[in-house]
Amino acid sequence: MTGENLIKAITGNALLMSLDNCPAVSAQMSCAVYGKVQNDVGDDVIRNDKNMKYQIEQAILFRGDHSQTAVWHFLITGTAVHHFVVVPWFKQSVGTVYTVFMAYEKAYSVDKYVKHTNPAPSGAKAYKTVWTASELKTMLSDLLTNDSAWVEYFGHVKSAKAEEIHYYKYKNTALDSAVSNVNQFKKLCGKDT
Repeated sequence: MTGENLIKAITGNALLMSLDNCPAVSAQMSCAVYGKVQNDVGDDVIRNDKNMKYQIEQAILFRGDHSQTAVWHFLITGTAVHHFVVVPWFKQSVGTVYTVFMAYEKAYSVDKYVKHTNPAPSGAKAYKTVWTASELKTMLSDLLTNDSAWVEYFGHVKSAKAEEIHYYKYKNTALDSAVSNVNQFKKLCGKDT
């Protein structure tokens, strides 16, 4: 199994693609990948301060190997709140890469995000299967330092300003079981939290 197999399984799962509010994405995506909802443990935070670059590097550091993946839940707080997930995986000749998934409450579903359907973002900062470490670092930095980043990365939604980015890195898991779990995911786990 490869990371591409997992991303295809996720984007091919109608239930995951139909999620249309941002808190449900982390709960249901983790349930689909791990077979049960994961808990947000710890509270790692990225802030716009002298340690921001280091904090971002720690946030995207994947300690898995080429046969593993994970789901990471990012929660942005500020003038608005937004959740998204990052799925790290290994790509030959590139190393660790990432796929970002999100929905936006009362605006668009995961499916519309993946397909760049308005009001979801389009262009270079929209959904793509492969985000490099450099691109993901830029996204997290931009969200904390650039006033236009909210709309650039999250689409034609009400503009907001990020003040902190909290993240919760769920445990590494085998790609084989992740793909199998996603392929069998036919019912939402628990309630949307």
